[in-house]
Amino acid sequence: MTSYHRVLKVFDRSVHDKSLECDYDIHPWEILVNGERWAGRVRLIGFVDVFFLMCYSADARFEKGIIIYKDDDAIRDTLERADVDPSNIRLDIVNSKEAKNDRHLPPKYFSFVSQPLDYVITSLGHEIGLKTEYPRSSLIKYEIKILKSRNKVMKKRVRRAVTQHSLMDLMHDAIRLGVITHAEMTAQLLGNFYMGSATEDAMRKYMDTLGSASRSDNIILSNEIA
Repeated sequence: MTSYHRVLKVFDRSVHDKSLECDYDIHPWEILVNGERWAGRVRLIGFVDVFFLMCYSADARFEKGIIIYKDDDAIRDTLERADVDPSNIRLDIVNSKEAKNDRHLPPKYFSFVSQPLDYVITSLGHEIGLKTEYPRSSLIKYEIKILKSRNKVMKKRVRRAVTQHSLMDLMHDAIRLGVITHAEMTAQLLGNFYMGSATEDAMRKYMDTLGSASRSDNIILSNEIA
């Protein structure tokens, strides 16, 4: 018997990770995966860069699951390494209008839409198990629909688990959680916002100042105790 916790370990993840955003059961009637409902219990386990959907039975026994990538850099890298054309799997570029004005702007594929009743996530993913390698044919486009919870706390955690992080989230991740470096955060910010040279220089200076502050004795780092 394999637990879904063991499957998470294959991806070097754990529900005890500092980057964990959500670890909740989702009722089968409250979620659609590419238009289908899963039978059995469904667990949403979200992290800063990815989230997992695990179908399991008693004693956390793993039945099936998928991983959904939230980070566009990881999506582009995965597509490139697997030699998969996104158009062949109907994975649309969501920033095509912006890209027309800036040919250096990298394509983005992750989409999140907050509808009146549901969250709708469209991105790249694949089925998972105890294997460490997967065929490129396993990479497909997923559309996930999750009914918004009436519980405000759960609703907030689920949203954080299935969305890309905002500017404030990235700052929080880098400084408080220590899950991404100062350089990675700077690259993320400069890549996520279209800016002119003056604004970009100002942002770099701000980020350098922030990075220096994060190394002072006044900031609580991930390996320190408040």
